[in-house]
Amino acid sequence: MATKLRGGVGSAIVHDSASKHVSGEAIYLDDIPNPAGLLHGQIVMSTKAHARIISIDAEEALALDGVKAIYTAKDIIGHNDAAPIFSDEPVLAEDLVEYVGMPMAVIIAENFKLASKAASMVKVHYEELEPILTIEEALKKKSLVAPDHTLSLGNADAAIAKSENNLKGRFTIGGQDHFYLEGQIAMAIPQEDTDLLVYSSTQHPSEVQALVAEFMNFDLHKVTVEVRRMGGGFGGKETQPAIMACCAGLAAHKLGRPVKIRVCRDDDMIMTGKRHNFEVNYEVGYDNTGVIQGVKMQLASQCGNVADLSTSILDRALFHADNCYNLKNAELHGIPCKTHTVSNTAFRGFGGPQGMIVIEQIIDEIARKLKIDALEIRRRNLYGKEV
Repeated sequence: MATKLRGGVGSAIVHDSASKHVSGEAIYLDDIPNPAGLLHGQIVMSTKAHARIISIDAEEALALDGVKAIYTAKDIIGHNDAAPIFSDEPVLAEDLVEYVGMPMAVIIAENFKLASKAASMVKVHYEELEPILTIEEALKKKSLVAPDHTLSLGNADAAIAKSENNLKGRFTIGGQDHFYLEGQIAMAIPQEDTDLLVYSSTQHPSEVQALVAEFMNFDLHKVTVEVRRMGGGFGGKETQPAIMACCAGLAAHKLGRPVKIRVCRDDDMIMTGKRHNFEVNYEVGYDNTGVIQGVKMQLASQCGNVADLSTSILDRALFHADNCYNLKNAELHGIPCKTHTVSNTAFRGFGGPQGMIVIEQIIDEIARKLKIDALEIRRRNLYGKEV
């Protein structure tokens, strides 16, 4: 019996969870009934973009009735690292903070409001250092999270030089916050034999498992990660949820009680990364019909304080820089800039949109210069159109 297909091009297909989302029936992590003895944690965040930590004073906060503990980098059992690819991307800052919002400590209390109040009372003394805050500054100071690299095809310089027309331009691409449906949240529950059950609102439970285990110096089998509902993600819950999961796991293990860390929306937007913003310089040569003969692009991305997934995202931008156009001679230079800002991360498209929008801008510029309809210029440059 033939299977009847639902929908098709032009047909409206209801998302599996749509009715629950709009009715409020969808169960998110914070809707799960609280386990007995649950404690709540809040992150103490840096107020400086670039500084050495002189001291963290939590005496007043710990004096509040119901505040249980504060944990800093010195309390970590295993490896203080939340890096998905490289290393040295600390969960909690040790001696140095490198962006406003960088986690420095986690404070644990009997309820959410008390934990939030206690976190605000922690006094941190800094020695401020000069920050690098923009792509332009990073380029001048050669501040990178990884080596720059170039993709090339043919001879772009020679093709541009021989072209009937050429132009240069600069293009700025802004960032974007994920604004997922549910903010960053994790709950860790101690199990038998010091095992941990971690509920995490994440797109990547196996990575959260691995990073929590490394943070706790546990074998992988001792950490179980469950995702009830990721609450939207769009890339913002690929690597960043590990911060909350690691901190909750550490506190739960040390205190022997379940611990939930739910980051309020404002703190979430300060603490966690966004879509990468780019600064692009380009040079293009083209003939009188608008066919591109050669193009050079420099794509500089603002990665933030650590690499996270930035190198792969920049690669994707370079790979997509031709979009659907046949660039016979091209030189594409990618520069992953380190700045003292929050580490940018995965976002739907993963660098592809940033790469594609540049060549579309170039096509539009050519169309304006030649006073030819931009759609026609696009058609003349498509793959499969040999001129």
